[in-house]
Amino acid sequence: MKERIKGVFTKKKIFHFLKMALFVVALSLILLSLLGTVAHATGLVDDTINAENLYSKYPLSNYQLDFYVDNSWSWLPWNWLDGIGKSVQYGLYCITNFVWTISLYLSNATGYVVQEAYKLDFINDMADSIGKSIQTLAGVTQNGFSSSGFYVGFLLLIILVVGLYVAYTGLIKRETSKALHAVINFVVVFVLSASFIAYAPDYIKKINEFSSDISTASLDLGTKIMLPNSDSEGKDSVDLIRDSLFSIQVEQPWLLLQFGNSNAEEIGTDRVEALVSASPEDEDGKTREEVVKTEIEDNDNNNLTIPQVVNRLGMVFFLLFFNLGITIFVFLLTGMMLFSQILFIIFAMFLPISFLLSMIPSYESMAKQAIVRVFNTIMTRAGITLIVTVAFSISSMFYNISTDYPFFMVAFLQIVCFAGIYMKLGDLMSMFSLNAGDSQSMGRRIFRRP
Repeated sequence: MKERIKGVFTKKKIFHFLKMALFVVALSLILLSLLGTVAHATGLVDDTINAENLYSKYPLSNYQLDFYVDNSWSWLPWNWLDGIGKSVQYGLYCITNFVWTISLYLSNATGYVVQEAYKLDFINDMADSIGKSIQTLAGVTQNGFSSSGFYVGFLLLIILVVGLYVAYTGLIKRETSKALHAVINFVVVFVLSASFIAYAPDYIKKINEFSSDISTASLDLGTKIMLPNSDSEGKDSVDLIRDSLFSIQVEQPWLLLQFGNSNAEEIGTDRVEALVSASPEDEDGKTREEVVKTEIEDNDNNNLTIPQVVNRLGMVFFLLFFNLGITIFVFLLTGMMLFSQILFIIFAMFLPISFLLSMIPSYESMAKQAIVRVFNTIMTRAGITLIVTVAFSISSMFYNISTDYPFFMVAFLQIVCFAGIYMKLGDLMSMFSLNAGDSQSMGRRIFRRP
């Protein structure tokens, strides 16, 4: 058993896993930066305020950790030693808050990437560029043939090959049906492919609209099936997913660090609301400080003062570990969603080559295979969207049972959920009779999975 575990967690496999994670994160960030999406807030992370959603109800700064000690008499000589001890405790708190801030920003970035992965449709934004690239490769435009391109360079050669095949098959072998079939195939493929390429930008937009409609339907259907909550009716599906992710990665850990309990109802919603709604920037932090003092004095909350400083320091590293696990696999799954769009662009741009080769006798199936591959990519995009939606919905189910289980178990189930679905994405896609091999091949090469 030990040997099997060692075989699974070898340095080489861990290195490949990290490569894959970094690749997907970099890909997501590059795509977000290239597309120039409209920002409602500036800064390191998205901090847009919208009271309708849990993740945007308050600024991220409101979720910082708090610490308070009374230093009013620390200047007296007999209190100097005690003051040094308080300074050390404050230093430990600063480390704790620093690590928590990293986890907080990372979690917020994860939710933002998920939101943009669902909303990004760079195929539609790049439809004209994709169409012009196809026309450039083929050498066919609405005005006719251009001076360069595969059609211009190889069409005469293909006509010669078809002519020789027809002459040999029809005149020498006396198989007129095959010869006629070759001529008809050449004419039909040439006319249809040239017509498609000449108006490629418009056709790409139409095909992408079909793909987007399927993906949107998959998102709405998956959310309605897995989250039949009356409170969520009429709310955007992506906001529901991001709210759930925020609850798991930010709200519950914050409650655990601030109050020692991840259940807001058991703590008291008034206490939680009073603290989280107080901005650390109001009156140079005095408003928040008064709320913290009240919490310590009236509710005996030792998490906000000296007794729990060391415990919170250890706990915050533990929470960062789980947040990293969730973030990595969420990035991988959302990266697959984005990569399915990239696959569509790649396959669409190489359609002219497949059309050209399919004009050659005995290679007629290449055009069909290329079209099927493009259509399959569209279905793959919809299938991945549905599976990722179900993954977030199952994650929400685990969050809903958090009142009956310790937070450790809920966080562990989150990692198992996202990691398991990513590892078995190919098998899950096969249930839809879709080919996930194109999306998974890059991951398999990096992971060296067979």
